Amino acid sequence: MVPRMRRTAPAIFLAVALAGCGGSGSTIPIGSLNQLVLKPQDLGRPFHQFAGGKQGHLDNQAPRDDPTRYGREGGWIARFNRSGNTKTRGPLVVESRADLFKSSDGAKTDLRAYRELFASPALSQRRVVTVPKIGDQALGQTFVQPGSKPLRFYRIAWRYRNATAAVTIEGFDGKVDAADAIALAREQQRRLQRS
Repeated sequence: MVPRMRRTAPAIFLAVALAGCGGSGSTIPIGSLNQLVLKPQDLGRPFHQFAGGKQGHLDNQAPRDDPTRYGREGGWIARFNRSGNTKTRGPLVVESRADLFKSSDGAKTDLRAYRELFASPALSQRRVVTVPKIGDQALGQTFVQPGSKPLRFYRIAWRYRNATAAVTIEGFDGKVDAADAIALAREQQRRLQRS
């Protein structure tokens, strides 16, 4: 009886240890939340951060505006900008956000809410953006804010384990493209993977 127990105990310990080592079923801890968004060093010069911290009620739109939705534990946001004009190539404003949920099921439901948000008919020249694999599942869109100098937006949202994340970039129409947003989303995904 004792020898069998000795073999079983290490096997149980090993199984428990492996479960917490970043396998696909592990969760990102709430203590990592502020590290899940882009940082100034991820964007480099000439960008500077002008806002950041815990997400507030006004940071989210329906159907993602309930701070307790789907077992949500918290959210973080960071916003960056740089100087530029209508000839400046690339994004002028970047927003990075992350939300953590008690389980991956909550994150899956939140990504469906992003899909619903992206389908809003109120957005001018809205269209789907094909997104390569980022995290466990990703989606994207672009739209234009009309005006004498139209602004183009790209939004990429994705899910990774028990988190959803999103990057939104803004620049002058014709001077910014999906590749800019995808590169930043991949940079942010690396942060999620390290958590």
